[in-house]
Amino acid sequence: MIDLVQAGRLDEAERAARELLVRYPEVPDGHERLGMVYEARGDHPQAADCYRKVVEFIRAHPGDFDPQYEQFLLSKLDPPATS
Repeated sequence: MIDLVQAGRLDEAERAARELLVRYPEVPDGHERLGMVYEARGDHPQAADCYRKVVEFIRAHPGDFDPQYEQFLLSKLDPPATS
């Protein structure tokens, strides 16, 4: 699915992310992938909302994720302004 985002096939990537959310609601991957789609579309508020859900999941499962992954996602919550 990351390949779809990188290729600009965002509608397909969104469908795949939503399918992940339905099929595997107990893992954060669908929210992260959907965040990537929103980010690629320039919809940073929606992307941040998805990434927040992943951070919440990570915090609810301490020890299951690399702390750097959480920090990476947190850095995406308030992206710097672009000129």
